[in-house]
Amino acid sequence: MDIKSYIEDLFKYLDTFENRYAEFETEAFLQTYNGIYAVFQALRQQRDEAVEIDRYFLDKIQKSPLSSSDLRQLSIQILITFFESEADIDGQSNKSYLYCRDLRPIKRDISFFEDHLLPLLFREGSLSNNYRLNSYFLGELARYLNKFGRNINENMSPEVFGALSDPAKFLELMRRRMVLGEDILSDRGSLEFHLQRIDAFTKLGRANKLHDHYLIEWNYLRTTSFWTKLKSSFGQLWGKFKGAFKSACYFRLVMTQRSAAYLLYGVIIVVFMLLAFYVPSKWNDYTDQKLEDFQKKALQVKSGSNR
Repeated sequence: MDIKSYIEDLFKYLDTFENRYAEFETEAFLQTYNGIYAVFQALRQQRDEAVEIDRYFLDKIQKSPLSSSDLRQLSIQILITFFESEADIDGQSNKSYLYCRDLRPIKRDISFFEDHLLPLLFREGSLSNNYRLNSYFLGELARYLNKFGRNINENMSPEVFGALSDPAKFLELMRRRMVLGEDILSDRGSLEFHLQRIDAFTKLGRANKLHDHYLIEWNYLRTTSFWTKLKSSFGQLWGKFKGAFKSACYFRLVMTQRSAAYLLYGVIIVVFMLLAFYVPSKWNDYTDQKLEDFQKKALQVKSGSNR
């Protein structure tokens, strides 16, 4: 399959996303997108083909407004900007890029990405709440800025980070993961370590589900299962219960506190309720077993008397 077939498929996926989202195949779309990008470096030497591909891109792009959907705008603007930056070395294969740039409210690539596409990515309901697409294009924005923009501030302070908008915070975190590694949280001197220590990620994750998704996916938020929480609660409860009986004086002190007294009484009530269920149940099992033994013995005696 040549690159034109990939481009043809890409725009078919965009049409499907906009008109029949239930039929949209996320992974197939991303594979097609990556297949197109993979040939950009080779087009630096194949100039005639680069010009032809540029014209083919332009023809496809002009058939539908880029504002038809957030996916169309994100994918085309980012892909075409990469195409111009990596494949166009002589200004002969940039017609599709110039067309897309003329449609922008901000002409500079990096400013447009940061001030327009990034907020679009974090808008409520963006990309039909498809987190896989959202994560991919956040990565594409980060990749472009890391390659063609300013370097990240490796020593960024929590105060400087806190002054960023929420979308800019996630773009910064994504860029840092790409440059410094995905295990950056284990570095005790890193921004991420300090943010977790001051519980900044918990507060950031409460803003909406997309924030929470990213932070959990990156392991910046520690999640605890229901059973782990339940076990921990019972452990704390048992510790307080045992501690109350360490000495008579301490027990009287604890019982003067209304909440502790209620807690103790509650535990006692629960224990007796469990015993009220457990003892009759075990007694019934015992009597059933004795009855079964008696019936077996009776059958044996009966069979012996008939001989």
